[in-house]
Amino acid sequence: MKRLTTWTQQLTQFITNKKHQPFEWGVNDCCLFAADEVLAITGEDPASQFRNRYSTRLGAARVLKNEGYDSIEGAITAMLGEPVPRLSVRRGDVVLVDINGEMTAGIMFGQVLAPGEQGIATVSPLDITTVWRVG
Repeated sequence: MKRLTTWTQQLTQFITNKKHQPFEWGVNDCCLFAADEVLAITGEDPASQFRNRYSTRLGAARVLKNEGYDSIEGAITAMLGEPVPRLSVRRGDVVLVDINGEMTAGIMFGQVLAPGEQGIATVSPLDITTVWRVG
């Protein structure tokens, strides 16, 4: 039971720390936000190959392509493994949501959490397209 408490505490602390941090390419964009959550929970950084390599949307797309990925979904799958069924989503899982035709990574915490202009923004779980298990 202690492991669950520690995991829950780590997830809650991560969200508290990110609550007011605004979206910023290469610092707190959707993919790095999700990777930071994985790092906080597991101690492993799935995005180490991407960090400090871009600061714009175009730069992020270039780095993604240079690393051999044609989509965010492909990169996340390479880092976290095969997706799990969408309806099996659990608190702390990394998810991909479709927001007006744009794919955005986030984490599940009742609602989908992702970085927004003022800090953490919420998205309906109904917009989830893909789920990867964390922890």
